Amino acid sequence: MSFSALLLDNRVNVGLQLEASPLPFGSADMPQRVNLDAMIPRADFGVQGGVFTHQQFKDFPLIHLEDGSPIRAMLRKPDFQRETNHWTPQQVATFVASFVDGELIPSLILWRSALHVFVIDGGHRLSALRAWMHDDYGDGAISVSFYGINGISDEQKRAASRTRKLIESSVGRYSSLKSLVGANLEEQKARRVANVLTRALDHQWVEGTPDVAETSFFKINSQGTPLDEVEEMLLRNRTKAIAIASRAILRAGTGNKYWSKFSLEIQKKIEESASEFHDLLFDPEADLQVRTVELPIGGTVSPVNALALLVDFLTIASSTQAVPRNVGKDPIDNDGTDTLTVLRLAREISTRLAGNDAESLGLHPAVYFYNERGIHTRHLFLGMAKLITDHVRNNDASFFKNFARVRENLEKFLIENKSLIGQAFANVNRDARVLRVRDMLNELIKQLSGGNEVKVEDIFSKIGLEGRIVDIRSATTSKAVSESTKAALAISAGLASAPKCPICAGLLYPKKSVSYDHKTPIRDGGKGNIENVQMTHPYCNSSKG
Repeated sequence: MSFSALLLDNRVNVGLQLEASPLPFGSADMPQRVNLDAMIPRADFGVQGGVFTHQQFKDFPLIHLEDGSPIRAMLRKPDFQRETNHWTPQQVATFVASFVDGELIPSLILWRSALHVFVIDGGHRLSALRAWMHDDYGDGAISVSFYGINGISDEQKRAASRTRKLIESSVGRYSSLKSLVGANLEEQKARRVANVLTRALDHQWVEGTPDVAETSFFKINSQGTPLDEVEEMLLRNRTKAIAIASRAILRAGTGNKYWSKFSLEIQKKIEESASEFHDLLFDPEADLQVRTVELPIGGTVSPVNALALLVDFLTIASSTQAVPRNVGKDPIDNDGTDTLTVLRLAREISTRLAGNDAESLGLHPAVYFYNERGIHTRHLFLGMAKLITDHVRNNDASFFKNFARVRENLEKFLIENKSLIGQAFANVNRDARVLRVRDMLNELIKQLSGGNEVKVEDIFSKIGLEGRIVDIRSATTSKAVSESTKAALAISAGLASAPKCPICAGLLYPKKSVSYDHKTPIRDGGKGNIENVQMTHPYCNSSKG
């Protein structure tokens, strides 16, 4: 399929970038995304001087993307441009093939400042070509320099490897085609070599101020396949704390520094905090083929899903009021202090969920944040975050004592009723799901604390989930074992064999949270040997007295 056909197939208008709607983590149909964000650096649009009203250069040949080219040195993405990670390996390969075969490619849209040439539209196209030229589809030297050796996820490496194989089988490496100049070649290959050396991309110039260029970007991306609401919110609020903190956490403080205008001291603190957050939420890295209950509490690190989760989590966890604020009404963070405040407040909540701090509940992700088939469920995660935030902000120490006291029965209820809970919340408006999950957990803890028998239909009724719910667990007549069945078996077996905290009898998750408790206290002569030490939840150990 040609690139122009691919545009039509994706219902994308000429001049617009390709992207697809995000799928939930765990879906077998979740497409890989190629991370090309390192190919063209960003610059802050707000500090660009000069207004150029005449055309700057007439064409855009491939040589402009080679290292050493003055145009390459000037080329920038504006700070309001989406991250260059929305194309699949097939889309990248199809585009490169379309370029070398001389097929229709939409025009680039550029804007010139005093210092830079900004790509208003066409960032994916130029990044794909530069990636091909340098054999770097998110895992090469340019990307490693941008993200750091430990900043490239396994998912990113897999997507890069897949892209490389597709391009090499359909087109070949850029260096290989260049080396064939002057050789006696069959017609198609000779034509491709000529196109690589001579073809220029069409482009148009935006004339006017930075505000005009920014307005042009949002108008372009409101047509065809528009920015999703999370992307648009982040771009429009890119100078505000929630947006900066979310992007910092996603990449563990590496990649493009959206916080670069702050002092070096503030930058370092943001990067250290973001790296800690990233490890807490997204390590170990998620695998679509679930074979273990060692799962990341935040789900997949894929930007499509992770940014939406992070924005909501930070908004909930950093709020000091019952109703989380509207990020759009936040002030601009001019010096980084607001970003650090968001990270600090959110840390209070995240370390209650997991980690080895004394107040950590050490929640097992397979119990609290995933469904029975190992699919991360964001409203369960955010609902628990909202529950913890409410009680932390209200200084409600009794809640955590009650939670520990009923934890064994609470977890038994959640495990046994995962299928029903999933069905019940599937029918709830998306914006209301988080609050309903919070209410469900609050009601469960209340009923269990009172020694009451808990029935699933009664709990649903108490939180306003009316209607008949039938447990329709997956049934199949196929003799083959599906990935869904394998995942469900792994979750079931993993939870059945998981160690339990001897203090509260809740499930332990030593991968992320564990405390080592002396059965006989040190003050009473207790030793640190295996006979006298037991693994517990950090909260249980610190509060058992």
